[in-house]
Amino acid sequence: MKAEQQQKGATKTVKKVKVNKKAPVRLWVKAAFTGFRRSKVQQNENQALLKIQHVDDVSSSRFYWGKRVAYIYKAHSLKNNTKFRTIWGRISRSHGSNGVVIARFNRNLPPRAIGSTLRVFLYPNRA
Repeated sequence: MKAEQQQKGATKTVKKVKVNKKAPVRLWVKAAFTGFRRSKVQQNENQALLKIQHVDDVSSSRFYWGKRVAYIYKAHSLKNNTKFRTIWGRISRSHGSNGVVIARFNRNLPPRAIGSTLRVFLYPNRA
């Protein structure tokens, strides 16, 4: 009888788990690889032209100068337990007046990457 009374009188302590209902923070901006820097008769494969999302003029493209860029692609064979590979680069300067930027990569981007999406990371921060 005493055991039943103790069980009824006992209060349960429930530990509340904090659930993050927000989306994870994304530290990169989408950019499209539009092609290589070129003239009428030649092109420079070591200078890639990128159109960054929501960047429409030179003044807003200046924020991205020096930021790191990654081209992520999928290969057939495993390397380091993954099929995904990256080519890293850096934004060097603006190109024209409509927000296009020039980026230089460690290995030049392949031509099949034209039109694909790249990630422009928001670091290093110069502030």
